[in-house]
Amino acid sequence: MIGSLIKAAAYVKAPRTTFAVVHPGKAMRLKKLQWQFKHTEAPRWAATAGAVGAAALALPLGLVIGRRRGNRSDV
Repeated sequence: MIGSLIKAAAYVKAPRTTFAVVHPGKAMRLKKLQWQFKHTEAPRWAATAGAVGAAALALPLGLVIGRRRGNRSDV
């Protein structure tokens, strides 16, 4: 019981450090995962592809709508 109280107090005082001391393998995997998310190129490529895809869809659609609205003789 005293050990669990000490552990609870340690988690309150410094949760990251306590987790790293109690679970060193998991802590290293989490740090590696954070580093990979920060330095990977996949999100950058996805954002670029999304922007290009949105422009490829919006520009022709906007041109078609603009031409149809601009050629009205009743306005």
